[in-house]
Amino acid sequence: MEPLETSPTPTMNAELAEMVPPERTGSALLMSVILHVILFTALGLVWSQTPRGTDAMKDRPVGIALVHRLPDRDRYQEIKEVVEPQKDVTNEMATSSAASSAAPPAELSLPLDLPGVLESMQSTPKPVSGDGLAGQTDLSGDAFSTGTGVQSAKDSAEATTMVFGVSGSGSRFVYVFDRSDSMNGFGGKPLRAAKSELIRSLRTLTDRQSFQLIFYNEKPKAFRLSGVPDQLFSGEKSYVALAENYIRSISAFGGTEHESALKMALRMSPDVVFFLTDARIPRLSGSELREIKNLADASGATIHTIEFGAEAAAPVDTFLRDLAMQNRGQYQYVDIRRLGTVAPNSETEPVPDAP
Repeated sequence: MEPLETSPTPTMNAELAEMVPPERTGSALLMSVILHVILFTALGLVWSQTPRGTDAMKDRPVGIALVHRLPDRDRYQEIKEVVEPQKDVTNEMATSSAASSAAPPAELSLPLDLPGVLESMQSTPKPVSGDGLAGQTDLSGDAFSTGTGVQSAKDSAEATTMVFGVSGSGSRFVYVFDRSDSMNGFGGKPLRAAKSELIRSLRTLTDRQSFQLIFYNEKPKAFRLSGVPDQLFSGEKSYVALAENYIRSISAFGGTEHESALKMALRMSPDVVFFLTDARIPRLSGSELREIKNLADASGATIHTIEFGAEAAAPVDTFLRDLAMQNRGQYQYVDIRRLGTVAPNSETEPVPDAP
């Protein structure tokens, strides 16, 4: 008689489970833990090396530039950096703290016209060298005359002098000449011609007239002697000779800013201003022209304008014609292509308008 087959009962399953060695269960659990640790470690490393957000993007400086259309080339001038690298917060806090400690007490009442003083300081270039010349600035390459003092003309008398065919009469003359980079065009002919004509005009003055020279690009710079503030100089031969050496040392570079140079000249209360430039851009705005006219009216100054150009005829919309008309002056256009290596005699050979 064969034995009957029976299915396992719960009691039998429990008995079988007790028969499995406990070492196998522990080994499987330990292996599972190790695999999970390795997996999470690998994911953490990958996650930490992945760029997120905008931290990986570096700021790049962005600039704006103006293009100056010169007769024979284009010149690019950077205006201002728009985006700057982020400053360190610690440095900003230190700067703010230093500024606060340097500020005057709130209850202090200054007896000076502080805004006027600041404007005067900004309008006069700061000295940057150790030779004691007030006003020697970054406009390097100029020779400065030495001397202990100077007198303006005594017993002044009117005289007439000319610049490129424009005549001006008075006893106090200020020459305002452009020295920006565009004056280097055409092999430097514009700058050479302007300097030659300026020297020729100065030689017609006597000790009974006074003069001052202002060359400008982005900033104006007046002729100075060591230890002498801005003022007009006597037209006697010794000072004219010093001025000639200064004129010959002038070089041309940089951009152009007309207004500050004209205002510097008018603050000297001249009778006549000779203003020479080849730059039609930037133009003087209507408000700037009105402000200059008010200053010229207050001192009784006449402003004559001379414009260098590379066209046969004078431009129709030049602001230099308006500047002269509004200030009782003459306007002269000079085609620099017609200028020779030696400028014409300003007393006998005025440069005519080009046909």
